[in-house]
Amino acid sequence: MIRFEASIMIERPVVNVFEFVADGENGSKWNSAVLDVKKISEGPVGVGTQYWMARQLGNRRVENSYEVIEFEPNKKLSIKTRSGPTPFEYRYVFEGVEKRTSLSLVAEAEKEGLVDVLGVKARIAPEPVLVSFLKRGVEANFRTLKNLLEHNI
Repeated sequence: MIRFEASIMIERPVVNVFEFVADGENGSKWNSAVLDVKKISEGPVGVGTQYWMARQLGNRRVENSYEVIEFEPNKKLSIKTRSGPTPFEYRYVFEGVEKRTSLSLVAEAEKEGLVDVLGVKARIAPEPVLVSFLKRGVEANFRTLKNLLEHNI
């Protein structure tokens, strides 16, 4: 299991950041790997909400379904894959700091699924190199999210 953490401060109230991130269908707006996301369950977003997601990882298009496993408005959101080649669990924590939001993520992913998708370079890479690669991608996505929320919404 690969584990890493990332965080960012966003100059928007926590309610705005939480609502945007919690709507999984916004994923392609701020995550460079996400091609498309569709909500596949009924009702409002909360524990048990399910999504289908297509991503571009390396040279491959991969599809996963995932489920919201923790949902505490303006505080916590956790998602976990239910199917697909790249099992992961992401735990987001939101903290309001005046009119800003501290957003942090603890991510866990199964190395074998990533290696199968990313290919031989990932297979021969030491785990710290793979973790660094994934963390840099998440940090870049967080910067995109920050820019989007601070300047466009």
